[in-house]
Amino acid sequence: MPELNVTLDALTGAVLVGEPDRLPPVALSNLSALLGPGAEMGCARPLAVLPPPSVAEGERAQGACARVGGYVHNSLVEGPGRRTSVFFSGCTLGCSGCWVPDLHASGAGTLVPVDRLADVLLDPDYERDGISVLGGEPFQQPEGLLALVRALRVRGCGHILCYSGYTHEALRRLADRRNAIAAVLAEIDMLIDGPFVEALAHLAGPWTGSGNQRVIGAVSSAERTMALPGASAWPIQWDDGLGRACGLGAFGEAARGAR
Repeated sequence: MPELNVTLDALTGAVLVGEPDRLPPVALSNLSALLGPGAEMGCARPLAVLPPPSVAEGERAQGACARVGGYVHNSLVEGPGRRTSVFFSGCTLGCSGCWVPDLHASGAGTLVPVDRLADVLLDPDYERDGISVLGGEPFQQPEGLLALVRALRVRGCGHILCYSGYTHEALRRLADRRNAIAAVLAEIDMLIDGPFVEALAHLAGPWTGSGNQRVIGAVSSAERTMALPGASAWPIQWDDGLGRACGLGAFGEAARGAR
């Protein structure tokens, strides 16, 4: 019998339905009648993105910066638990079918001092289990990425996850020439690696966009690294118990409010 994966976010009231494109039309119609219109969402495709924080004239010259397209609170699909996610700009990898082509240009988004960025990401008005950094390609801004990771740590952030279109192995090779990449890998808690492969999108896991992508913990140590396939058959529960079911469709007030 086909299964329906539904997550109710008790904090925001959102109802997330896994793989809604695989449901019979009558099931989607019944869900919409019960909960209201739905809207497609997923990893790196939230219902709404907050704009980068405004920056005063001359503020960028005072410290390290990162170019970002925006951020979002209360994500349940971009890492373990409830996340605040930030979207770095700039990517030259050119994955076919990428969900965020607006973040590819190197000049997209806004250049923001990492201290200002860390403050808005850790806004105490929102609950979170950690910060997720997506792109674009975050590792194409290695110095800004490293500065943000350290700014988050100074402010007490206990879990940082980075996405990358590069594989872990490719990042290790790049780290031989870019010290900042090596430092980021040493200081983050989790990496989700690999390019988006459109033909494998149907095998995406809870936090991945396609089945080739891996969830890697303890990325700083080869001895402690664990890689989990992204296939949706894997119910991922991380060591800290924060893994939760998630979906690719939102219904009800959350979906309506994003339009």
